[in-house]
This record gives sequence, structure tokens and C-alpha cells, in this order.
Amino acid sequence: MERNRYFVWTVGCQMNVSDSERLESALQGVGYTPAEQAEDADFIVLNSCSVRANAEEKIIGKITDIQRIKRERPDTKIVLWGCMVGPNNQSIFKKKLPMVDHFVSPSAVDEVLALAPNPIYQLDEPALPVADWQVPPVNVHVPINYGCNMSCAYCVIPLRRGKERSRPMEEIAEEVRRICARGAKEITLLGQIVDSYGHDLPGRPDLADLLEYLHETPGLVRLRFLTSHPAFMSEKLLHTIARLPKIMPDINLPIQAGDDQLLKVMKRGYTVAKYTKLIERIREIIPNVSLSTDIIVGHPGETREMFERTLEMVENIRFDKVHIAAYSSRPGTKAADMELDPALAVEHGEKQYRRIALERLQERIATERNEACLGHEVEVLVEEFTKGKWRGRDRNNKLVFFEAAGDWYGKVVNIHVTETRPWWLGGDLIGETLAIGA
Repeated sequence: MERNRYFVWTVGCQMNVSDSERLESALQGVGYTPAEQAEDADFIVLNSCSVRANAEEKIIGKITDIQRIKRERPDTKIVLWGCMVGPNNQSIFKKKLPMVDHFVSPSAVDEVLALAPNPIYQLDEPALPVADWQVPPVNVHVPINYGCNMSCAYCVIPLRRGKERSRPMEEIAEEVRRICARGAKEITLLGQIVDSYGHDLPGRPDLADLLEYLHETPGLVRLRFLTSHPAFMSEKLLHTIARLPKIMPDINLPIQAGDDQLLKVMKRGYTVAKYTKLIERIREIIPNVSLSTDIIVGHPGETREMFERTLEMVENIRFDKVHIAAYSSRPGTKAADMELDPALAVEHGEKQYRRIALERLQERIATERNEACLGHEVEVLVEEFTKGKWRGRDRNNKLVFFEAAGDWYGKVVNIHVTETRPWWLGGDLIGETLAIGA
């Protein structure tokens, strides 16, 4: 087997994906090459997620699969990385998973890199979150803060990723400059709560300041960010989005439930009325905004009546997209303790009923909202060619497909919308547009 081959396997959120991309870039920078399968690698990294039980089950299943490799080639080094590995549970995993050599906390790219055997080069500068620059990616995700200071009842992230830490603006700006210089067009800023950025830095800059700082980066065409929390969505940030043309009018603002009593149990810190008023203000300041949200169904203590109020809230607000998850118990959280009480636990079948009901409602709403695009022109940044069509996203983050001869990868084009579906638009190419920053 060829030496210095790595295999990185990732589950979870965009933060995990970005961490893995950055690790792959660093590994290639010290002389490693990617392996298509774990069997061909002498350094295997599993980047894990703990947000829901099925994510952890996938990781355990993958570890079970690769323990055969460890038996056949004991020198193969295996690392379990990410949110499953919290600050205080490494000793537990060492007993349960003896085939794993090292356990590393989330986002510690340098720590994982230091474990790679036999590097043949030295990394001269921090790795960018992209491994292969032969074809520059259109969109690159850049973390701007890590961890979380909130204490939502259902969430394990503060236990696994620790307290919130913001990266300095200059460090982020230099990374974005290098990424755009290599050909990327769109940057998505990432954080567990991205709009709380900067409160722990000298001078207390905020997300609006960072967006302003990055806006004039040469080569940058579009800026996005996720995920936000209502408590930190300031007027300053909203006016910055409305004023700066490279910042996309696309906001993800999780509400999690549409019932005040349940929101209090979840420790979200707002009421439905307060959230709705914020949505109205966002639409007032950014009239062309696209809004998405996250909702958990079947949280311990959620009654059918509470769920009906969530349906009513979704009907009233009319989001462009709703990310729906059935509640999954996470050990160590307040909600996990609540679920032990039969009077508060929601039966699995009921969770699925609520999930499907909400999905059907949102599919109707998304269908109606997208139908409003029919006959209009949308500006699309083209990301890939797939199944005979070009695919990209408009400024509101809606998927758009079109057919056209030529190479449109990485171009900003105008599309005349001729077809709409709940989750995508289709249309005809009008031509390339001169995007700001192109």
C-alpha cells in the first residue's frame, strides 16, 4: 500500500464539513494524498456529530466497519474527532473504542494534523478550508466563532464544543482574501450562533462590523452567514445587510417551536410574539429577504395543542424554508432528563406524525412562495453541472436549474424562471451578468 494516504469521513453540520475540508487541505500540505476508501489509508479520521442520536449511530457503525482494518494493519492510525468527543468524556471512549488511537475535540485541526504519521513537508501557513484548488470551489464556508454560551434544553453543543470563542477579524479577513484569490466567489460565515460574533474580542466588534470589513475583498461576489439566534439579530446587522450589495438577503433564524410555554421549557429566551415582531422588522428593512427557520417536533413536554400552535405560527409567518427535526435525546441535557418522565415524553409515532404534518404544510407554503417567481428574472451564481443541467443558487438561496451550452461554472447569470417547484426553480439562460466584485 502507498504510504502517506489519508481518509476523512464526516457527518454533521457545515461546521464539521468546513473543519474536515481544512484538515484535508493541511494534510495535503504536508505531503499526504487522499484515499478513496478507508482500506487504502494509513491515517483515518472520523469527524463526528452529536446533535442527534442517528449521527452518533453512523459514527459507531463506521468505527465498527474499520476495526477490521486495524486488525489487519495495526500500524494504521485512527482518530475520532468532533462533537462526540467532548472535554470530559475522552476516557469513556477509550474504554468503549479500543481500536481508536486518538480522541480529539471539535475544530482542533492542528491537533489532528500533529497526529498524522510521517509527514514529508512542513505546513508554512494555516490551511484554507479547501483541499483541491485544481477546480476552485464556488462557495467556501469559513468559521468565525466556535462553541456556544446558550443553554437550550435540548442541545448538547455547549457540552461538546465549549464556551463561545470568536476569531479575530484580521485573521478571518486574511483567510477570506486568500480563498478569493484562489478563485472562490462566495463565502458563507459559520458559527453555532453566528450573529453573536465578537463580544469576546477586544473592542467588541460584531457581525455587522465583520461583514463590512470583508465586503470589499477582491474577487468576493457574495457573502452569507449562518446560523443566527433571535437574541442577537440587531438593527445594525439588518441595515448592514440591506445596504451592502454583496451580502445576500438570506437569513436563517431558528424558532424551534411556536408555543410560548414550550419555548420557555426549551430556554430559548423569547416569545412567539417577540419573534414574529422581529420577522416583521426584518421584512421591513430587507423587503426582498428570504427567511428559513429550524423547528423541533416532539420535544419533551410538547402536547398536541402546542404543536398545533407551531403549525399556526408557520402558516402566519410563511417561511421560504423550514428545517424540521424530530426530537432526539442527548445525554447530559435538561430535555433528556425530562424525557425520562412518561408524562412528558412524546411517543415515536406521534413525533413522526407531527414531522410529516409540518413538512406537508411547509411544502404547500414553499410551493406558493416559489410560484411568485414564475416569469421573473433571478440572478444565479452557478455551482455545478449535474445530470445535464447547470445548477446554482439565486440571491435568496433558492436552487435554480437551467440548460445551456458552454461553460458557466462560477459565473453569475440571469435566468428567466419558467418552472417552479417547492424546493427549486427552473428557467432559461438570459446571459451573464457583471456581478459586483467579479
